[in-house]
Amino acid sequence: MLFKKSIIFLLAVLLFLVSFLVSCDGNPSNKNTVSDSSNLINSGDAGFPYDDNFDGQTIRIFCVNTARHVYGELQFVPNEEATTSSVSEAVKIRNDYIEEHYGLNIEVTSAAYPSEEVKELITAGACDYDIVVDSVDKMVTSVTDNYYWSLDNIIDLDNPWWDQSSINSLTLNDKHYFVAGDALITDDDNIYLTLFNKKIYNENSELQNKYGNIYDLVRDGKFTYDVFLEMSKLVSHTDQNGQWGFYATYGNLSHSYGSTIMVNGAGVALAEKMDDGSVKLNPGTENAVNVFDKVYEIMSDKTVTQRAELIIGQGSATSKYGFTELQAMFEAGRGLFYNTTSSSITRLKNSPAILDFQFGVLPIPKFNEEQDKYYCSVNRYQSSVIGIPTTNIDNKEATAFLLEALGYFSDDVTEAYFETTLKLQAIEDDEDAKMLDLIYNNRFYDIGAIYNWGSSVNPSLVGLYSSVIGDDSTNTLTSKWESIKDAVETDMLNTIDEYKNNLT
Repeated sequence: MLFKKSIIFLLAVLLFLVSFLVSCDGNPSNKNTVSDSSNLINSGDAGFPYDDNFDGQTIRIFCVNTARHVYGELQFVPNEEATTSSVSEAVKIRNDYIEEHYGLNIEVTSAAYPSEEVKELITAGACDYDIVVDSVDKMVTSVTDNYYWSLDNIIDLDNPWWDQSSINSLTLNDKHYFVAGDALITDDDNIYLTLFNKKIYNENSELQNKYGNIYDLVRDGKFTYDVFLEMSKLVSHTDQNGQWGFYATYGNLSHSYGSTIMVNGAGVALAEKMDDGSVKLNPGTENAVNVFDKVYEIMSDKTVTQRAELIIGQGSATSKYGFTELQAMFEAGRGLFYNTTSSSITRLKNSPAILDFQFGVLPIPKFNEEQDKYYCSVNRYQSSVIGIPTTNIDNKEATAFLLEALGYFSDDVTEAYFETTLKLQAIEDDEDAKMLDLIYNNRFYDIGAIYNWGSSVNPSLVGLYSSVIGDDSTNTLTSKWESIKDAVETDMLNTIDEYKNNLT
């Protein structure tokens, strides 16, 4: 598909040159603007609203390496040896276009955790990177050390290629230091979702008779906790020895942190910034307690939910936290629903395991039908955001231009990732592709999970729900929250004070 697009692009260039020569009539003053020519690789848009030329200037990007994330470097520079060759080709076309028309080159350096190395470089006065891209938890929590510029007066955050959820959620004051959006792949590739076994669903007459097409159920806003639980109960059964465990079949394959993901699915964050600028801690609120009560019912039932931490070391492939074992259960057809991230789709398709079923994609369920929409939280450890280090002084203008260009001209890159890597290679059904659209358009950032206030106590804020699920005999949310509330509030207020007093 992308080869076709390249041919179309070249033909469009030739047609453009012919029309240019005819319309100019030899008059060099009739110069087309960038908004005209940009449509060659970004069809259907009103045009790139900026025009400049930086005469071959190089912008240095420090990003996550390929070993940590397959798209860490590839989203910025092509790699001819990459298995995701269509993405690499699209990146090359985009970069060549930006270099030819705007005189900007991209140079990438990578590390496992670039934001950690940047701290040391800035402290030593040796940081020469123009852009830093790393996981949201690493980036956001370092803002009060003045490592990153406010982006408000550098790029136009209202442009449609920037993710407004990241802009609005990842700050505790009225300035915005980090952004995600169309310039990145590593933000989309780390969102929590629900995979499901189509064979189990389609062959269960009770599910079919009561719920029908599960995609229609989602579109109608009826894929709720109650429905999820009832479906899970209908398909769960013991192994051939009558035991619940690794070889049994469950409606829900998850992990203790899946409880936080499901609470986020109700649009409830551990902490949220309010319209007046204050920060609200939610675990003790009536809404959060009601939501968690239902999540607890699902996650603590060991005849419905198998959790990764309970099967560590079981099966032929083992892992530290049980996630490999959990994936093995899904691959073996022993789970209807599988709580994981979007990056797992490609991992499953590249797995040596032979699947005798097709799997589909769904969002995280809603709390109830009255909920306004679905919410799918980001993986704070992997989902990336962009920042401009405060050592970037001389190159800020060129850096800003490049970021806007990457955001605008990455449609083909996103399509290569989305259509080819996910939709065509990994997903067989267009319904699943539509579900991915829904998931990516409902990204959810939880500032409480990102900051993890109360880290001096056990559990910390981010581990609160997981800790309660671990004690699956009794729902102890209220008492555990009361035991850590003061420590969490103290840390939160200290962070807010740092925003007020430390930022220049």
